[in-house]
Amino acid sequence: MAAYDRTTTNAITAPTVIGTTAAPALSATTRDSLGKWLTAGAVTSGAMAATYVAFSAFVMPMLGRKDDAGFVDSMQRINVVIENPVFFAAFFGAMLAPAVAWWKLRKRGGDRTLLKWTAAAFALYTAGVLTTSGINVPLNEMLASKGDANPSGVRADFETTWNVWNGVRAVLSTAAFVCAVKAVRLHRRVIAFRRAGQ
Repeated sequence: MAAYDRTTTNAITAPTVIGTTAAPALSATTRDSLGKWLTAGAVTSGAMAATYVAFSAFVMPMLGRKDDAGFVDSMQRINVVIENPVFFAAFFGAMLAPAVAWWKLRKRGGDRTLLKWTAAAFALYTAGVLTTSGINVPLNEMLASKGDANPSGVRADFETTWNVWNGVRAVLSTAAFVCAVKAVRLHRRVIAFRRAGQ
């Protein structure tokens, strides 16, 4: 009877971990699935943050040394090459993974602190996606359509604005990565604490 009471209690209530908020325990299957989604979010947001930082740190400074025609041609080539399955998997995965993790936590009544870190990762990365789709992509399209005819004029309209907003999305994606890593670590702490209490 005592063994039954202990098992039942562990299945219904969640222990309080420092830095977390008490919540109903998740099933083992849900915990494993949640951990995979959280990890996927951290990996993909980290990959996107690294990509944007790389552009700010050395790709754009290197292109900045070229003449107008060379700058336009190089950037056009980059924009074509970068549209590949690996890039799109990371780009959309960094938004999808925390969204799915948040939904699972919300549906199953997971830890509220973990829920907040997951939501923060999603919100920050989504802000970067909106920046990309609203500013950087239209600039890329302008470069593709008008750059060959007027390299000097198009570069003047493109370069500084694109660089500034690439820096913004680099900061947002890096912040999303930090939140995603925090969520992964917190999830593992909760699991370890629960296992220790069983």
